[in-house]
Amino acid sequence: TRSLRIWCAAASTGQEPYTIAMTIRENFRELDNWHIQFVATDINETVLSRAREGIFKQLEVNRGLPAQYLLKYFDRKGTDFQVKPELRKMVSFQALNLLDSWPINPQVDIVFIRNVLIYFDVPTKRDILGRIRKQMRSDGYLFLGGAETTINVHDGYEPVRAGSTVYYRPRATETRKEVHLAAR
Repeated sequence: TRSLRIWCAAASTGQEPYTIAMTIRENFRELDNWHIQFVATDINETVLSRAREGIFKQLEVNRGLPAQYLLKYFDRKGTDFQVKPELRKMVSFQALNLLDSWPINPQVDIVFIRNVLIYFDVPTKRDILGRIRKQMRSDGYLFLGGAETTINVHDGYEPVRAGSTVYYRPRATETRKEVHLAAR
């Protein structure tokens, strides 16, 4: 369908989805004619309001944003910088508590839920990862923070190493445990 749907959970003020959108534009020119949509969620409506505006202070844009991205994807607003409308329209910001029901539809291709699961106990992590798995396409990708993993938490994913990065794919087959139980 030449479409890509990306979910950034716990998106806060929007730096993650906007940065990913810039990275896609700069590094994946073959996606220029695709419909790319971000769903960015957070529990805090105050930060979501700020994210929708896409306005950042000088200090915020100086923390790791390449200078060429600042020039190409931001407009100056007094002493602040605002993400250009073409990128802002790619991102839909919604309030969402990960512990409540999730109204996100249709399924997503890529999920970023980085540095969030560390705040939950194992049963809550398992529940969240299970619900994410149901929300993902079968050929999707899951990105967690560096200190997070699905290993020994949820067996619906398999880790994939790409250089120094680890991401997760939904398991294509039943887990060994399920196969073993079915064989009985």
